[in-house]
Amino acid sequence: MENAWSSPPAALATAALAAGVSLVVAFITPSLQYGFNKRFHRRKLDIEYTYEQQKELRNRIALYKGLLLETGGALRNRLWNFFRHEQDNWLRMRGSCGESGYYLRSFAYRILCLLAACRLIERQALYVDSVVAATSDRRFLEAMKLNIAVWTKADLYAGLDYDGGRNNDHFFRDHLTDMADTLYQDGQLLSLKEFTLRLSQDDTEYRTVFSFLDGTRREEPNRFRFDRLVAVQLVLMATLNRFGYAYQRVPLDQFTAVARECEHPEVLANLCAMVHEFCLDEEEGFRLLLRAAAQASGRP
Repeated sequence: MENAWSSPPAALATAALAAGVSLVVAFITPSLQYGFNKRFHRRKLDIEYTYEQQKELRNRIALYKGLLLETGGALRNRLWNFFRHEQDNWLRMRGSCGESGYYLRSFAYRILCLLAACRLIERQALYVDSVVAATSDRRFLEAMKLNIAVWTKADLYAGLDYDGGRNNDHFFRDHLTDMADTLYQDGQLLSLKEFTLRLSQDDTEYRTVFSFLDGTRREEPNRFRFDRLVAVQLVLMATLNRFGYAYQRVPLDQFTAVARECEHPEVLANLCAMVHEFCLDEEEGFRLLLRAAAQASGRP
């Protein structure tokens, strides 16, 4: 009898085990299934959100990318022309901005058109979660920001005797972008003719950009604006090489030729630091910029 009470029959032990397993399955499996479904659903929503945001950003960029490439190409060509003809002293104010010659007026116009295009693209990103953007689109936005920053950052002259509190050889960002924004109205850029007409009516808003260009020369005591134009050209060339049409791409030797126009090696070093700051150092085009700057500065 003692053995019978202390050793339950095998059938009873099996039944108890089965009951225990049933209880575990009944209570734990639904919890596991719920947790799995919840994670799966959250992951699905994250993927859908990321896809929709990436699609929306790409569509918004596409609205103005063509405008950026056209205005960028026009300014790049003008800068190349200026470097060849710098000694001809074509950048001279004659009275008011509207009375200035074609070369100066069209130069100011091309600068503001490019910046207006950059601003249009920059503002589109405000309405989309660009944090989850595809890498190529995020780099494109960073390139737009660099194309503005190369005009506005006083840090480009770090190591030189330049007072960043005065905008002699750079622009205050808000002032520059405000000027650029005025060129885009009713869904299109002002033409040069319309821009000239506006200057003749009131040129107050645009005097800063005209003053920056007025009389710019390669060798100017205590002035660094020529080197800023070199930096602008290098960034613009890199942008078009990376994001532009095939015919807008240029080889390394043309980057190097522009970099050698720079009068102060510090500017090239600071420009390279800006490229790294905007996370563009691994991008095609910007790699050429970095190599050209190194070659022009005599660095390995």
